[in-house]
Amino acid sequence: MAPKRPIQLETHTVLDPVAGYSRPIHLLRGPADRPHRLCLFLDGELYLQKMKVLPVLNALLDSNALPPVTLAFLDHLNMKAREQDYTCNDQFGRFIVKKVVPWLQQEVPSLQRGRHLIGGLSLSGLASAWLALQYPGDFCDCLCQSGSFWWSGERFTKIASKHKPITNRFWLSVGDQETEIDEPTEVSQVEGVKNACHVLRTLGATVYYHEYHGGHDLKYWRKELGEALPWLLTPAN
Repeated sequence: MAPKRPIQLETHTVLDPVAGYSRPIHLLRGPADRPHRLCLFLDGELYLQKMKVLPVLNALLDSNALPPVTLAFLDHLNMKAREQDYTCNDQFGRFIVKKVVPWLQQEVPSLQRGRHLIGGLSLSGLASAWLALQYPGDFCDCLCQSGSFWWSGERFTKIASKHKPITNRFWLSVGDQETEIDEPTEVSQVEGVKNACHVLRTLGATVYYHEYHGGHDLKYWRKELGEALPWLLTPAN
């Protein structure tokens, strides 16, 4: 049998009319002949350039470990925009669900409507969990790798605790060495993630908590994708 062709990465831009500039988005198209889901990664340049996830994704798709899926990677542009966008930002949330998702659905007509997967790491992990919480009809599943839930006195858990019940599924991971205390909030990465797990479960969400041996590092997040993405993209029994 001939080897499958490598998946081809396309680069486009999506205009953010409120911010006044376009954001790069990288796209790996799913099948054009059948409905399938979207997996949208924030911190796109970190996943693609630093973590180098394309070989991992290619292997998962070739082995049929993943169902048909369109994968998209949204860049953060610069550190200032990253901090603004990824800290439970209503404006950024509207941009994602009003501009990015509709653009992707227009670009890939075979995408099903809603019930997508949103993912991120560290600060974008926080943003991914927040987006899934705020827009469960758009994002029913969430990949959150070492999410920065310590941010702003664990503001996410305070928002979530007042939220309506949800049925989302979350993969929350953190390293057992991420124990350094953030001075303003006095909460470590590990403690913040555990607290987020608890509050999400109280809302009715299904949470897979993965505590790996290591620290806040791309190599651990890359390694767990082979388990996390099949779990999130395969329908629950």
